[in-house]
Amino acid sequence: MALSPVSYIFISAGAAIQAKGALYRFKPSRTGQSPNWDGRENSITPRELASPITDKSFWEGRYALCELTFENSKGERLIMNDAIVAISRSKNIVTTQMVGMNGTIKEYINDGDYNLNIVVGVAAVKDGVIVDEYPSEGLRNLRTFLDDNEALNVHSEFLDVFDISSIVISSFSVSQDTASNYQSVSISAVSDEEYDIYSTEY
Repeated sequence: MALSPVSYIFISAGAAIQAKGALYRFKPSRTGQSPNWDGRENSITPRELASPITDKSFWEGRYALCELTFENSKGERLIMNDAIVAISRSKNIVTTQMVGMNGTIKEYINDGDYNLNIVVGVAAVKDGVIVDEYPSEGLRNLRTFLDDNEALNVHSEFLDVFDISSIVISSFSVSQDTASNYQSVSISAVSDEEYDIYSTEY
């Protein structure tokens, strides 16, 4: 009988931790003598542990799902089904101090690049269920995009609001997690826009 290969998915940290706990829900919590509940009046009501829903079709049309897609210059794509993105942007403004005047005179120059901080998690799955194995395959796949020295095309509903369609990876960090079936990656990037530059010198 052939064993199913271990694959990977990108999933939020909370869901991965819940899934790890769910792996042990069928193990007995007590191996010794059961406690005596005489005189306690009420019986214990068991309850299932929370577990994530890994079937993507469940999330279709729901606001909780915000896929983030990377695409490199070769046309290769990586879809992260749960990525958290934080963005910031500074305006380039020149300030001039005037004698005898409180405050400064501001001269707007232009808008700066968007700075993005992206946090994704990689979880190992087998037969559509999160398993307790390290997601090395998924981490290697993500690394090929992080090591790319060219701009990446990006797409998500969140980034579309800010008209961000291309980014350059500036740095990333990875710290090994205590959860053996989950690895989080923090990515720093800046937006990249296409410009047409014309020379007036001939």
